[in-house]
Amino acid sequence: MDNNKKLYIIRHAKAETIPGINDFDRALTSEGIQHAKQVAAKLATKVTLDENSVVISSPANRALQTTRVFLDVLGSSSFDIQIEESIYECTYKHLLSVINAIPDNVNNVLLFGHNPTLTDLVEYLTRKAAYLRTSSFAEIKLDSGFTFHMLSGNCADLVQIID
Repeated sequence: MDNNKKLYIIRHAKAETIPGINDFDRALTSEGIQHAKQVAAKLATKVTLDENSVVISSPANRALQTTRVFLDVLGSSSFDIQIEESIYECTYKHLLSVINAIPDNVNNVLLFGHNPTLTDLVEYLTRKAAYLRTSSFAEIKLDSGFTFHMLSGNCADLVQIID
């Protein structure tokens, strides 16, 4: 079994707050885009997307925009994004069920979404206090011998949070 499985949990970048704009449709601010590019450059030193990688995003506009910024910086702008409708405004346990459905051959997962769900998931998986600010990511290494299907509470290591 592959012992190098990693989960990168990425919170969307800073989004605009305009009266009358639905939360789901909020777009990134220019500052949010710039910060996302900086953080994505740090992620690019850690992961290369290939056939054993999966990118999952919330369908919310700000999450999808953040995903595209990260993929551009990673040099993978045409990489397939799996838009998971159910992860907008879900619980961390539902998010875990989405991760548990990832095939065993996958080594790297990039998951783009929202707080507080993402922070709750990091804390559940690693039993470490965490907080994901906008554009930040948590690098999580699965315990030796674990697949994403087996992932559960307290069976992964929080390598670091980058923001």
